[in-house]
Amino acid sequence: MADSSVLKKGVVLIDKPAGMTSFDVVEKACKLLGARRGGHTGTLDPNVTGLMLVALEEARKAMPVLFGMDKVYIGKMLLHQDVDRVALESTFKKFTGEILQMPPVKSRVARVERKRTVRSLKLTKFEGREAEFHVVCEAGTYIRKLVHDIGQSLASGAHMTELRRTKIGPFDISEAVHLSRLTEKNVMPLEKILERLKLKKVIVKDDAIAKIRNGSPVFSDMIEKSDSLAENEMAGVFTKSGEIIALAKNTGDKIKTERVFLP
Repeated sequence: MADSSVLKKGVVLIDKPAGMTSFDVVEKACKLLGARRGGHTGTLDPNVTGLMLVALEEARKAMPVLFGMDKVYIGKMLLHQDVDRVALESTFKKFTGEILQMPPVKSRVARVERKRTVRSLKLTKFEGREAEFHVVCEAGTYIRKLVHDIGQSLASGAHMTELRRTKIGPFDISEAVHLSRLTEKNVMPLEKILERLKLKKVIVKDDAIAKIRNGSPVFSDMIEKSDSLAENEMAGVFTKSGEIIALAKNTGDKIKTERVFLP
C-alpha cells in the first residue's frame, strides 16, 4: 500500500489497456493502491488505449486545473470506398482549426453542436483504404466523431479502427505505467503535477493556513509572495514549504478560495 501522505493527494499516469472502461481503470488503480476514491481527467472508450491521469483522494479536487488540457492521439481509420491521398489530405485540412462537433449518441453530454479546436491533423500512412493519422486537439474533441465526419465530407464514409492517446498537456505516454504494473512508486505528489502545469502560485504566511483551510478568502495581509494574477485567474495557494492547501480565484479585491485540500 502506498504511503498515506502521498496517496491522499497523489496522481498516477496510467497506460490504459484495451477492453476496460475508464471507470474500470480508476477502480482497479484504487484497489491496487489502497485508495478509497479516484477520478480521471478524460474518458477513453473501452477499446481505446493510452494515457490516463488518475487523481487519488484529495487530488480529485484539482480537477478544475487538470481538465482542459490538449490531447494528442495516434489512430487508424478505414475508408469505405477508394479515395486518393490528395483528397484525403485536403479534407484533413478542412478539419484543422476550429470545427463544430455534435457529441455522439452514447456520450454523457448534451447533444448540441460545440466548437472545438483541432490544432494539428496529419496523415502519417496511407495504404489501400486504411489511413493512419496523428491529431493534436482541444480537450473534449471526439476523435471517433471526427473520423466519421471526415468520411461524410469525402462522401465515401469512414470509421475509426484504432486509437491511442499519447499525450495530455505536458504529460507523455512514455511516463505512464501499465495498469498491470502499477505500484505506490508510480504515485506522483499533486504538487509536482501542478508544477508541470505551471499553475500560478500564491504563497501564504503560516498563520493563514488554518483560516484558508476553513474557507477564508486569501487577503493581501496573508500573502508571503504571489505570482501576478489576472482577474478571474485560478491559482494554487501554497505553504512556504511548498504544500498546496487550496485552489483559489482572483476576484480583484481578494483571492476567493474555491477548493480546499485537507492535510
